[in-house]
Formats: sequence, C-alpha cells, structure tokens
Amino acid sequence: MVEPLISVRNVKKYFDVGKGKTLKAVDGISFDIYPGETFGLVGESGCGKSTAGRTIIRLYEPTDGETIFNGRNIYELSRHEMQEVRRDFQMIFQDPYASLNPRMSVLDIIAEPLDIHKAYKNHRERYNRVIELLKLVGLNEEHAQRFPHEFSGGQRQRIGIARALALNPKFIVCDEPISALDVSIQAQVVNLLKKLQKEFGLTYLFIAHDLSMVRYISDRVGVMYLGHMMELATSEELYNNPIHPYTQALLSAIPIPDPEIQRNRHRIMLEGDVPSPIDPKPNCRFVDRCRHATERCRRETPEFREIKENHFVACHRADEILRGSLK
Repeated sequence: MVEPLISVRNVKKYFDVGKGKTLKAVDGISFDIYPGETFGLVGESGCGKSTAGRTIIRLYEPTDGETIFNGRNIYELSRHEMQEVRRDFQMIFQDPYASLNPRMSVLDIIAEPLDIHKAYKNHRERYNRVIELLKLVGLNEEHAQRFPHEFSGGQRQRIGIARALALNPKFIVCDEPISALDVSIQAQVVNLLKKLQKEFGLTYLFIAHDLSMVRYISDRVGVMYLGHMMELATSEELYNNPIHPYTQALLSAIPIPDPEIQRNRHRIMLEGDVPSPIDPKPNCRFVDRCRHATERCRRETPEFREIKENHFVACHRADEILRGSLK
C-alpha cells in the first residue's frame, strides 16, 4: 500500500462573524491525497472549497483537525518548523490579475520564493533558475524583464505556475486556476499542469467548479456542499455512478455536446435556496433541497462512510440509492 502524501483528518475552519454567530466554512472534512495524484475538489460557489485548500496548507489557521504530512501534524509545528515544510507546499491562485504584484518584474515575482528561502548562492544562479522556470511554462528569457500588465491572462497564470514551481514543491493547491481564463486558454493551462506533474512527480489538489475539466484532470474527486464532504470516489466511478443526490444533480447539469442526447436527457432541478453556513442546524446540510429527505435527515448529520470499495458518501439513504430502490 502506498502511504498518503497528505492526510486530512476532521479539518474545520470557522469564522466569527460577530453578534455571537459563527460561519462554519469547513466543518469536519477528511480525505487522503496520494503521491503523484490529482485530487479534485468540486462544489458550487461558497461551499468552502478554497477555504479548505488554504486551511490544509495552513495559509489559514485551522479551528480543529489535523493535516498529516511526512508523518507530522503540520498544525502543531512552530513558525520556524513550518517555514521548512512550506517549501514543499505551494499554491496557484484563481485570479492571475490579482495574484501578481504589478510593481514587480516577472523576474522578481518568480524569484520571490527563492529570496524568502535563500535558495541560491549568487545572482547569476537566481537569474538562471528564473529563466529555467519561464521556459518550463512556455515563456522565454525576454519575458523576465516585463511587468504583469504586459501579459494576457493565460500568460499571467503561467507566471503564477512558474512561481509555484520555484522551490521544487511536492504538493500544489490549484485554487480554481482556470476559472478566470478564456475557454480557449483553459485547456492549454490544464495540459501544462498535467505535463509538469508527469515531469516532476507533482501532487495536486485541484479546486474547481467546472465538472468537465475536473473529470479530465483528476484521479479522484471529492464533492463539497456547505462545508461538508458529500461524496468521494475515483473520477470514473463518481461520474458514472454518483450516489449522493447532490452529486447526481451536479452531474446532470454538465452539458453534452450532442444536441439530440442533450435535448432528451433527464435534468435534476434542485428546489430551494442554499441555506446559510452561519450556525447551521445539526442535520444533513442538503436536507432542504433533497428529493429523498426524511425526518432522520432533519435530525441527524449523516456519517461520511465507505458505501462500496473506495466510494464514500454522507447520506442516510445511500444504501437504498445504491440498490436502485430510490431514483
């Protein structure tokens, strides 16, 4: 058995929003990420995906839980110890316009992690490393002296990827790295990420709401809703045999590029609004929009359990759905 690179155990991130109220952005999620794989994390806006990614690598301090990396709980490490571990964790941000300092040249933006960790002997070595990184992401030496405003969105995201690779990390959180890009550029960036993963043995947490792209890049996929993990399985298993009613509704919304099939397919329409994540009741988060909800769903939070091999679901009626007695 391969040991996980990252083990997330009951991680919670709450925010105090005043007047004694608490926003439970991430409320007890658990999963493993294995070396060299891409773990996709999906769900609609506001479900806690990005907060989860930032909390896992301790950009946000967690409220509770553990993240185990190399046998150590990184939430227990001191600031000095965390700086050593930080070399192995990097992040590619959602907005390539906001994540690059407009006053810095590309050379200094990419070299910033090298500067912080003193990862070069002299300026020539620093410069050579930046040029090497630029070429890895499809840019060239002449781009080093330019500033972010001189580049397109896709090129800026490539600069962000180069910066993330500077310290040879083991684990990269890709926080919706393509959602701000033109559709024509998205596939290029995802293919670049796949190429770099193969070349350097990288491990990704790929956060997105584009379900088609997540299926293309991910080995396993977790589905989040209001801070809870609803379902987790291999990409192929999840997309072909979704069990949780929320996952089924999400996947039924993916457009199919065949007008005949698209016209005749069954679309699951969710009723009602997404409830507030502020001080939620101790029940299934999806209960108000679920067509299979029972009184038990309104009283108890379902356990996140393995319903069949490597397929985990948080649903009281998962066994009935699996048997086909619920449609």
